[in-house]
Amino acid sequence: MKLGDILSGVSVRRISADMNADVKDVVNRSDIADINAVFCAYKGEHDNGEDHIKEALDRGCGYIICENKSGAGFITVDNAKKAYAEMCAKINGDPQNKLKLFAVTGTNGKTTVTSMIHHILSKLHGANSASLIGGVKNVICGKERKAYQTTPDPHELYGLLADSVKGGAKYAVLEASSHALDYDKLSPCTFEVGAMTNLTEDHLDHHGSMDAYFKSKRKLIPLCKSFVSNADDFYTSQLDCPHFSLYEGDFTAKIKMLGKNGSVFEYGGFDKAECKLRVCGKFNVYNALAALCMAEISKENIRTAAEALSDFEGAPGRFEMHKSKSGADIIIDYAHTPDALENVLMTARGLTKNRLICVFGCGGDRDKGKRRVMGAVSSRLADLTVITSDNSRSEDPEDIINDILSGVDKHSKYTVIQNRKEAVLYALERAKDGDTVLLCGKGHEDYEIDKNGKHPFSEAEIINDYNSGGYENGYNDIKRSGDTL
Repeated sequence: MKLGDILSGVSVRRISADMNADVKDVVNRSDIADINAVFCAYKGEHDNGEDHIKEALDRGCGYIICENKSGAGFITVDNAKKAYAEMCAKINGDPQNKLKLFAVTGTNGKTTVTSMIHHILSKLHGANSASLIGGVKNVICGKERKAYQTTPDPHELYGLLADSVKGGAKYAVLEASSHALDYDKLSPCTFEVGAMTNLTEDHLDHHGSMDAYFKSKRKLIPLCKSFVSNADDFYTSQLDCPHFSLYEGDFTAKIKMLGKNGSVFEYGGFDKAECKLRVCGKFNVYNALAALCMAEISKENIRTAAEALSDFEGAPGRFEMHKSKSGADIIIDYAHTPDALENVLMTARGLTKNRLICVFGCGGDRDKGKRRVMGAVSSRLADLTVITSDNSRSEDPEDIINDILSGVDKHSKYTVIQNRKEAVLYALERAKDGDTVLLCGKGHEDYEIDKNGKHPFSEAEIINDYNSGGYENGYNDIKRSGDTL
């Protein structure tokens, strides 16, 4: 493609390059920039791409996109992040303009809501008709691919959308993270319908404050033809748009039944429909309500959309139900914020006959303020809290655990087991029939990250191995404990 064509629509201040030059790729990494590529240099969270321009030039790259430098082959732009996304879209043939797009943002629920919308569209229009792009997995025209980010880098994102168009898709459903919106990854897109599920404390290490976090999330709104948000959430209720609610709103859900095997509610929007879900919990009623009102706004028949959700089995690692050989229920969930942890604990409590055991940790190099709050939440709502590690990254796991302990009610029953595998086994060994073990924070993740890098780790595999008779040598990694059951 000609450089001039790739730059079409980009806000350019200065050009010192041949617009008729042939370009084969657009990249934001100097180590893969070569003679056939344009290197987009911009400031990231931990690094500044403009510091790597020399490396790109040394590799033979002849075209540089940046905001603050000039020279032969340089194109100076107003916003290099936005230019990168626009150029990635352009070199892939602007696939976003050939699909009906849906986007969901918010702190909690994005993965489940997008999975529900994708499920509805696939059931109503065929498995190959819709693609799903998110943090758990990418599904392109019915074929699953591994996901690495909630919202992929534009190089990958617009390639996935291009593959969707090639595969015959008519729809694509995306998770929109606050980081992606800050980095203008989605700026080339126009979404048929967008939604914000809620806003609770998370990512404050990046945003600095809840108001700044909310401002980032709101960047999705101008990209959408229609937008809906949650009337029952403090922040999202403030948005000037139609709202969904379990109480009063433009789109409502009146719960008829909540149970261990699912829920039933009456949807009310432009039309009415009864919706039966296999997934349990009030939070999943919210998720289904968001998905259904987005479907109805996009002119899907609400009755057939609600019926399509009747066999939705849940998103991986989101309140994922397992069983212990002792008869205890085990739930794997991605809850890693105070609000999400409280919601899953309260839901699990309603499903638990006897004791509720919660295993959780907090991520390293992330918002430290939520650690104390999560310690308080679990010690208040669980019968036994097992505090452990969860992607400690560059931090010392003991430091993170101490932050969590600062919020724990010392009169509650809790124990600390730094090694997460040992923590899970400790909980499983103590859980009896009628108990529930809630494993929070990892969800779909099949790895653990520490100072030494990323290592394979799967809680589902640990459960399966435990149930098949493994791990008979005890649990000796207890570092410190309060009262135990």
